[in-house]
Amino acid sequence: MRKFFGKFVSVTLAAVVIAMFALSSDDKWCSRVDKAFDESALGSFLNESKAGYRRYATGLPGQAASVLADSGENGENGENGGNGGNGENSGNEQDIGQTADTASTNRATDRDYEETDKISDGISVEGVYACGRLTGIYEQTEGVLVVNTTEVTDEDGKKVNPADKKVQCGDYILSVNGRTVADKEELSEAVNDIMKQYDERHEDVSNEEKIYEDKSGTVESQKEIINENKSDSDEIKSEINKRMVKIKFLRGGKEMSADITPVRMDDGRYYMGIWVKDDLAGIGTITYYTKDGRFGALGHGIGDGTQSGNLLYANSGDLYSMKLTKIKKGKSGAPGEIGGVVYFGKKSHIGTLDCNSNLGIYGQLDSDELSEYAAEDTYYPVAGKDEIHTGSAQMISEISGKLEKYNLEITNIDKKATDTNKGMELKVTDDRLIELSGGIVQGTSGSPIIQDGKIIGAVTHVFVDDPTGGYGICIDEML
Repeated sequence: MRKFFGKFVSVTLAAVVIAMFALSSDDKWCSRVDKAFDESALGSFLNESKAGYRRYATGLPGQAASVLADSGENGENGENGGNGGNGENSGNEQDIGQTADTASTNRATDRDYEETDKISDGISVEGVYACGRLTGIYEQTEGVLVVNTTEVTDEDGKKVNPADKKVQCGDYILSVNGRTVADKEELSEAVNDIMKQYDERHEDVSNEEKIYEDKSGTVESQKEIINENKSDSDEIKSEINKRMVKIKFLRGGKEMSADITPVRMDDGRYYMGIWVKDDLAGIGTITYYTKDGRFGALGHGIGDGTQSGNLLYANSGDLYSMKLTKIKKGKSGAPGEIGGVVYFGKKSHIGTLDCNSNLGIYGQLDSDELSEYAAEDTYYPVAGKDEIHTGSAQMISEISGKLEKYNLEITNIDKKATDTNKGMELKVTDDRLIELSGGIVQGTSGSPIIQDGKIIGAVTHVFVDDPTGGYGICIDEML
């Protein structure tokens, strides 16, 4: 059952490239097929202005067939790093979009969201527009996501790891000493403001205890003053000597806290030794949309891009227009991928995300895009699982730069699949697509599949050892 939540959004296109791998039940390695932004490995901002900016992107980190790109961007210490552990080929199937194939379905228990098993308030959907368009996806996390902890070197040259065993990858930092933080900058500012206050109070207490010379040259200690305030002074000194900050964070939907002692480095600023990120961005494919503009995409969820394998918690998410700039052909042992530039800004806005689940991402198209898409796309009846059969089918994709149908063969159907993202096995038979990309590539998660004049599902995974083969999700699961 998908979970919809109003202001909390989760999307799988992110700022770090993470590939999620899993071993399927039939021992075929496959990879999800969405793509995401990777600032450290794939590029950086190409341009930025008050009006908006554009960013290079590839597939998203997902649960099923996606590669999520968010390299841990600027870590808490301001350096590029903390990529959340770019996944090595630990399985032979890979998601091909920016989604979360292995992501957890756990949600914060105090979130304000509604549950529904259909995209239209529980009403069964009989038909949808098949889309197939590539889109840029952007999400901001709820709180600040912990990618990893690391050693830092203090101003005396000593290496310490302040956050070790205090927080872990996949945690979401919500506040520091009760001060809410929404992004990396606010987290850094809060820690340094609090530590600066400790420094100032320490200086005040030290000044109170100084010994002064009187006019006659004798030395007197201000004992009377200090004794009068001894209780308060000792309490203040005890607090200052601890020099800790209290971090509140979410872990697996449960609110927790930890005391961390930040370290002052040689630049005079304080650091907790935590790699963090606060957004994710990438490229994926819109599967379908309804007449009122509700859309579903990817066919799998967007992961947080860390080794935790959890779905991303987000407080906002959007779709933007993008320009395809490269196609890396897939080959045995190395899934292909698409890359492009996503344009951020009001003029490039396509839609708003309001749900990230292990069955896909969901939201609302902007009215202008809905009108434009509906004038060009075909409205298809929705096929039930019992109507899907082995044999020929077609996949709709914009991978060539324009929307086209490519021939597929449905080779197997598992109507009782425990992994709903792999309800059917498919193979690309279209020479045009094989010549263009090698078959299924990362960034195409969500490409709709048509059979017998009905929409039957979406592409979600590519086999690592055979880029012409992969998995798909049945459309009634996404709905």
